[in-house]
Amino acid sequence: MTEVPAAHDHAESKPEAPKHHDVVVNEGSVTKFVDPIDKYTALAVRGTIVGIGLAGVVIYLRNSRLFHKFQHVNQIPKDFVRKELELKGRVREVLPSGELRVEHEPIMRIPFIPKRKNANPQGLLNLRLAGVDLSKSGQQFLAKDLRLTNKPVTFTVIKGTEGEPDTVDADVTVKKNALSRTNLNLEVVRRGYARVPAPDQPKHLKALQTIPAYSRLISRLLMSEKIADRRGVGVWERDTWVESVQSYPSQVSGIVRSAAITKAVVLLYNVTKDVVLYGVKLTQQTYYVVLSIIAHITNGYRKFSVGVDKLTDKYNRVRQKIGK
Repeated sequence: MTEVPAAHDHAESKPEAPKHHDVVVNEGSVTKFVDPIDKYTALAVRGTIVGIGLAGVVIYLRNSRLFHKFQHVNQIPKDFVRKELELKGRVREVLPSGELRVEHEPIMRIPFIPKRKNANPQGLLNLRLAGVDLSKSGQQFLAKDLRLTNKPVTFTVIKGTEGEPDTVDADVTVKKNALSRTNLNLEVVRRGYARVPAPDQPKHLKALQTIPAYSRLISRLLMSEKIADRRGVGVWERDTWVESVQSYPSQVSGIVRSAAITKAVVLLYNVTKDVVLYGVKLTQQTYYVVLSIIAHITNGYRKFSVGVDKLTDKYNRVRQKIGK
């Protein structure tokens, strides 16, 4: 007798109908039901990991020295000063003393990262022109005449300012337009608005001996100072034409003394003088030696002559005795 399968066995052989929120996935002959919530959860986890990674990269770049915006001179790394790296910024204020307050701009920028808002409105770098002693007119020239406010500048930190921990001495160049740049350190000296510190100042002398960048800057400033002195402008201005005329001989003599051809003539004169002096001394010594040799020869000849005479006399006496 044939057995009839039970109804519940037949029902178990039918696949369960998918729910309205399930996704049917056919893999060969096997049918799987995937919950969309589980699928979106995996995407969310992956997106979170990628987002955290990108945020970490952005934070690193914004805090990196190359992308960092310095808000105080103490934040400038010593490596930047030692390697004489050129920094960029924009002048926001010029103090009556001629000191510049500059908003630093990072060395490199990332276009897709927005600029960080400056929470500290006082976050400006205090820059003093290195290697110059500004006069009152020079301070006014920087503060008013040049109109430096909001102009872009490039600067190289030379050293810290003595007695002012919030300020540094820098070599500053201002960009007037697309084709024109002016070095402020050289400009104020060339116009006679500033002097180069005297070499007898201990701090100035120590900086010359220990900071190569400062030494090179002073060499350039001294050339500009000579130009200002020659033109008689600023602190080098003469009150009367008599003083101007009186200064010409010293200027001309200084130019003549520093000329290469003058140095060559002086060198040739010294060499010739030394050769002549040594030649005269050598001639004198040779003369004395010759005289001494002649004297010795004469003395020897005289002794020889006397000896010959004595021998001749003895021979004659002996001969006379034998003859008798």
